Amino acid sequence: MTTTRTTMLQLGYLGLLPFLFSLVLIVTERTLFNLSGEQFFIAYSAVILSFLSGVLWGNAIDHFYHRLSRNALVLSNLFVLLAWGALLQGNKHYLIATLLLAAGYIAVWYAEKLIRKIEKEAEPKGYQMMRGKLTTGVVLMHGLVLIA
Repeated sequence: MTTTRTTMLQLGYLGLLPFLFSLVLIVTERTLFNLSGEQFFIAYSAVILSFLSGVLWGNAIDHFYHRLSRNALVLSNLFVLLAWGALLQGNKHYLIATLLLAAGYIAVWYAEKLIRKIEKEAEPKGYQMMRGKLTTGVVLMHGLVLIA
Protein backbone atom coordinates (compact mmCIF):
# COMPACT_ATOMS: atom_id res chain seq x y z
CA MET A 1 0.00 0.00 0.00
CA THR A 2 1.37 3.38 -0.99
CA THR A 3 1.37 5.94 1.78
CA THR A 4 0.93 9.68 1.44
CA ARG A 5 4.55 10.08 2.54
CA THR A 6 5.74 7.80 -0.27
CA THR A 7 3.62 9.68 -2.79
CA MET A 8 5.03 13.00 -1.50
CA LEU A 9 8.59 11.75 -1.95
CA GLN A 10 7.93 10.24 -5.38
CA LEU A 11 6.23 13.35 -6.73
CA GLY A 12 8.89 15.59 -5.23
CA TYR A 13 11.77 13.78 -6.90
CA LEU A 14 9.88 13.21 -10.16
CA GLY A 15 9.51 16.99 -10.28
CA LEU A 16 13.23 17.16 -11.11
CA LEU A 17 12.72 15.42 -14.46
CA PRO A 18 11.47 18.48 -16.40
CA PHE A 19 14.50 20.42 -15.13
CA LEU A 20 16.79 17.64 -16.38
CA PHE A 21 14.93 17.44 -19.69
CA SER A 22 15.34 21.18 -20.16
CA LEU A 23 19.05 20.90 -19.39
CA VAL A 24 19.41 18.24 -22.09
CA LEU A 25 17.72 20.57 -24.57
CA ILE A 26 20.07 23.39 -23.57
CA VAL A 27 23.24 21.31 -23.81
CA THR A 28 22.25 19.76 -27.13
CA GLU A 29 21.00 23.12 -28.44
CA ARG A 30 17.70 21.55 -29.50
CA THR A 31 14.22 22.95 -29.49
CA LEU A 32 10.86 21.35 -28.85
CA PHE A 33 7.63 22.88 -30.14
CA ASN A 34 9.79 25.75 -31.36
CA LEU A 35 10.86 26.53 -27.79
CA SER A 36 14.44 26.53 -26.56
CA GLY A 37 15.67 24.59 -23.56
CA GLU A 38 16.11 27.90 -21.73
CA GLN A 39 12.46 28.75 -22.31
CA PHE A 40 11.36 25.33 -21.04
CA PHE A 41 13.63 25.63 -18.01
CA ILE A 42 12.54 29.13 -17.01
CA ALA A 43 8.83 28.42 -17.53
CA TYR A 44 8.91 25.20 -15.50
CA SER A 45 11.04 26.80 -12.81
CA ALA A 46 8.63 29.73 -12.47
CA VAL A 47 5.68 27.35 -12.19
CA ILE A 48 7.35 25.25 -9.49
CA LEU A 49 8.49 28.32 -7.54
CA SER A 50 4.87 29.54 -7.65
CA PHE A 51 3.72 26.12 -6.43
CA LEU A 52 6.12 26.31 -3.49
CA SER A 53 4.83 29.80 -2.75
CA GLY A 54 1.38 28.25 -2.55
CA VAL A 55 2.67 25.81 0.06
CA LEU A 56 3.86 28.79 2.10
CA TRP A 57 0.45 30.44 1.61
CA GLY A 58 -1.27 27.26 2.80
CA ASN A 59 0.90 27.12 5.91
CA ALA A 60 -0.04 30.71 6.71
CA ILE A 61 -3.75 30.00 6.27
CA ASP A 62 -3.50 26.88 8.45
CA HIS A 63 -1.98 29.02 11.21
CA PHE A 64 -4.11 32.11 10.68
CA TYR A 65 -3.79 33.37 14.26
CA HIS A 66 -0.04 32.87 14.51
CA ARG A 67 1.99 36.08 14.59
CA LEU A 68 3.99 35.02 11.51
CA SER A 69 1.02 34.13 9.31
CA ARG A 70 0.76 37.64 7.86
CA ASN A 71 4.48 37.63 6.99
CA ALA A 72 4.16 34.23 5.32
CA LEU A 73 1.22 35.46 3.25
CA VAL A 74 3.16 38.51 2.08
CA LEU A 75 6.28 36.44 1.34
CA SER A 76 4.31 33.88 -0.64
CA ASN A 77 2.99 36.65 -2.87
CA LEU A 78 6.43 38.22 -3.27
CA PHE A 79 7.86 34.88 -4.39
CA VAL A 80 5.11 34.49 -6.99
CA LEU A 81 5.84 38.00 -8.27
CA LEU A 82 9.54 37.10 -8.45
CA ALA A 83 8.70 33.99 -10.50
CA TRP A 84 6.44 36.04 -12.77
CA GLY A 85 9.14 38.67 -13.21
CA ALA A 86 11.63 35.99 -14.17
CA LEU A 87 9.17 34.53 -16.65
CA LEU A 88 8.67 37.97 -18.22
CA GLN A 89 12.41 38.25 -18.81
CA GLY A 90 11.83 35.81 -21.63
CA ASN A 91 14.51 34.26 -23.76
CA LYS A 92 16.40 37.54 -24.18
CA HIS A 93 17.46 37.77 -20.55
CA TYR A 94 17.40 34.15 -19.47
CA LEU A 95 20.55 34.57 -17.35
CA ILE A 96 18.84 37.22 -15.21
CA ALA A 97 15.71 35.07 -15.04
CA THR A 98 17.74 32.03 -13.98
CA LEU A 99 19.46 34.01 -11.22
CA LEU A 100 16.14 35.41 -9.97
CA LEU A 101 14.60 31.96 -9.89
CA ALA A 102 17.57 30.37 -8.10
CA ALA A 103 17.41 33.14 -5.48
CA GLY A 104 13.67 32.55 -5.17
CA TYR A 105 14.14 28.84 -4.45
CA ILE A 106 16.66 29.56 -1.73
CA ALA A 107 14.45 32.27 -0.22
CA VAL A 108 11.23 30.23 -0.19
CA TRP A 109 13.06 27.23 1.30
CA TYR A 110 14.58 29.40 4.01
CA ALA A 111 11.27 31.13 4.78
CA GLU A 112 9.46 27.81 5.03
CA LYS A 113 12.15 26.35 7.25
CA LEU A 114 12.21 29.41 9.51
CA ILE A 115 8.45 29.48 9.92
CA ARG A 116 8.34 25.75 10.69
CA LYS A 117 11.13 26.14 13.25
CA ILE A 118 9.47 29.07 15.00
CA GLU A 119 6.07 27.38 15.04
CA LYS A 120 7.67 24.21 16.44
CA GLU A 121 5.04 22.17 14.69
CA ALA A 122 5.43 18.63 13.49
CA GLU A 123 5.71 18.26 9.74
CA PRO A 124 5.35 15.20 7.58
CA LYS A 125 8.23 12.84 8.25
CA GLY A 126 11.02 13.43 5.76
CA TYR A 127 9.53 16.63 4.34
CA GLN A 128 12.33 19.02 5.32
CA MET A 129 15.01 16.55 4.26
CA MET A 130 13.30 16.13 0.89
CA ARG A 131 12.87 19.90 0.51
CA GLY A 132 16.53 20.48 1.32
CA LYS A 133 17.70 17.92 -1.23
CA LEU A 134 15.30 19.13 -3.91
CA THR A 135 16.19 22.78 -3.35
CA THR A 136 19.89 21.95 -3.53
CA GLY A 137 19.38 19.96 -6.73
CA VAL A 138 17.24 22.65 -8.34
CA VAL A 139 19.65 25.45 -7.45
CA LEU A 140 22.56 23.39 -8.80
CA MET A 141 20.67 22.88 -12.05
CA HIS A 142 20.10 26.63 -12.25
CA GLY A 143 23.86 26.99 -11.89
CA LEU A 144 24.38 24.52 -14.75
CA VAL A 145 22.06 26.59 -16.93
CA LEU A 146 24.18 29.64 -16.17
CA ILE A 147 27.39 27.94 -17.28
CA ALA A 148 25.92 25.89 -20.16
